[in-house]
Amino acid sequence: MSGGEIEISIVILSWNTLDITTDCVESLLKFPPSRPWEVILIDNASSDGSEKILPEKYGSHPNFTVILNEKNLGFTGGNNQGIEVAQGNILILLNSDIILLDDSIVKTVDFLKSDDKYGVAGPLLVHDDGTPTTSFGFFPDFSSLFSGAFLPGSVGGLKRRALGVIPDDSMTEPLEIDYVSGAAFFIKREVIEKTGMFDAETFFAYFEETDWCWRIKKAGYKVMFFPGAKIVHLEGKSFERMTGHRRMRLYDSAKKFFRKHYSPPLLWWYMFCTVLGSILKVAYFGLRIMLQPSGKQKYLPHYHWNAFVFRLWAKGLGLAREARE
Repeated sequence: MSGGEIEISIVILSWNTLDITTDCVESLLKFPPSRPWEVILIDNASSDGSEKILPEKYGSHPNFTVILNEKNLGFTGGNNQGIEVAQGNILILLNSDIILLDDSIVKTVDFLKSDDKYGVAGPLLVHDDGTPTTSFGFFPDFSSLFSGAFLPGSVGGLKRRALGVIPDDSMTEPLEIDYVSGAAFFIKREVIEKTGMFDAETFFAYFEETDWCWRIKKAGYKVMFFPGAKIVHLEGKSFERMTGHRRMRLYDSAKKFFRKHYSPPLLWWYMFCTVLGSILKVAYFGLRIMLQPSGKQKYLPHYHWNAFVFRLWAKGLGLAREARE
């Protein structure tokens, strides 16, 4: 990487998400940054036509570099690839399921540049209906892992310093937090030069931004939530048919994060709370579906999300393997 005339580099990673990747890029072209900018658009070995159509649509655009990978490098490897060729002093990592509504990119960039101690910033993320979704979080501890597993998500995400926080209407001012969502991740070049990039050797996807922000904060920078900018996050469209697979990957990545940064007791506490909490939620949502069939569409996603424990059960809940490791 080398700084140049480009101020803003935007890395967009796509994997079998042609339609939403196109929507993301078109929203960017509708609201382009008012500063010198570039986009590094990376296709992670898609098989849905993205590998042909994306270069045709954007390969000749003067602000775009399109990279086609022969194999899926994961979220971490793909983004690191984009970071390595980026030229801007501010780098922005955008999921392919992001939709820009206005000049939120420049708003967030200006906020990030407003203080030398700010290393990373993330905007307010919302669903396509405008309701807030998970935008940031805090590093886990014993109490937050318990509350996250056994209390409804609507119960004081900020007050209990939850691993993932959905902002509410009271959060109108910038807030120092522990990590921001990797869906819209704004970072200064100088921070990357001091802390490195995503740990692609440890993380394929999930918890990679949490790990990076851990290192960034250890280096003395602040990680900030900036509600003055709003961006739509369609949330996990590339995994929409693989809920069980997605949850298993999240669970496995979380364990890697705990092994890397915490002592074994907190890892085991995380496993205990996650498994027991999911068993209780499977029973609860299964019962709600049986007793209230009209609410099936509402409860079924929660049931499937927690039903990954059946896979764990088949593997001995992972406990025997953890003991060996």
